[in-house]
Amino acid sequence: MDDWKSIKVDGVTKIEKIVAEFNVWAIQKLPFPKFKVKIKEISTGGFSGSTNVAVRSLLDNEPEWTIGFGNTITESLEDTIKSFFETIEGMEETSLSEDDFVWSDPHDF
Repeated sequence: MDDWKSIKVDGVTKIEKIVAEFNVWAIQKLPFPKFKVKIKEISTGGFSGSTNVAVRSLLDNEPEWTIGFGNTITESLEDTIKSFFETIEGMEETSLSEDDFVWSDPHDF
């Protein structure tokens, strides 16, 4: 099953395999009930995670997309969630609205 990790094609630096997707419920922390985290195994080693939502920066209103890393799916999931929550640290949770967030294209997730 790990044959894909040994693929070598000129110009390709790494390949990622989607290995898990999680629904993360955070009703008390966010103005929406849940978001998704996608976990990818990296051919060069380890796992990375990304969310399907990003908070808009207070500085320039641009989305602050976050990722997380780990040696396992679980470590990567935890790091991704923590990284996402760090982007809203210091913001007044009670005043956050859906307008403060940007969602990824559904085709990307």
